[in-house]
Amino acid sequence: MVAVNYRFRLLLAALSIFLLWQSTKMWAKFSWDNSIELQEIKLQDEKEKADTESKVRPQKVSVTVYYEALCPDSKSFVVKQLIPTYNAIPDNIQIELIPYGKAKTFKKGDNYQFMCQHGRIECDANIVHACAIDVIKVPFVQLSYVSCMLKHNIQPLSTMKACAKTMQVDYEPILNCYRSSRGTELLAMYGEMTEALDPKMSFVPTITLDKKVDNQPAILKNLLQQVCQRIQVQPLACM
Repeated sequence: MVAVNYRFRLLLAALSIFLLWQSTKMWAKFSWDNSIELQEIKLQDEKEKADTESKVRPQKVSVTVYYEALCPDSKSFVVKQLIPTYNAIPDNIQIELIPYGKAKTFKKGDNYQFMCQHGRIECDANIVHACAIDVIKVPFVQLSYVSCMLKHNIQPLSTMKACAKTMQVDYEPILNCYRSSRGTELLAMYGEMTEALDPKMSFVPTITLDKKVDNQPAILKNLLQQVCQRIQVQPLACM
């Protein structure tokens, strides 16, 4: 009788261990499956969030303007095309200004010298523009300041100060940049960017949309229309 009870207890213990082992396997599988399901749900949520943000976030077209400070066509484009287009669709346009044009750069030791299409005054004005672009980070203020200077660039330094006063911009950082090597380094950099255009610049200003140099006559005539053609979800100003 004692032996029977002993065997029964052994059998009961073995059964308990087996059931515990099976339940552990089932719990581990459940935890694994549940973890995978949670990961899939998280990935799906992240994808839906990204899709929503891409629909809400406005598409921006990159507009790069390669120009010269004393070029009448550059002034006309900035005043009559670039600023009105920015004002119409500010959330859909990203502007980059490159003041260099058909200038030439010469390196002498650690210093740069330039020869510009409209003479020494234009070189000075281009450097002032380069410094203003470097110092002023707010797109609308930067564009407005450059536009102001383009209207009266025959006297670059006095124009820099007058435009700063009109727009309540601190001109001292711009002036310090102009007087230091920073100004010539910036203009040399813009020269490299201009020389890298493919095809090469043949007319000033040259405009790229999303880094592409094509359809220049249409861009110069109606920038807003050409930018709008690149926007998938068009703002009201494009309709």
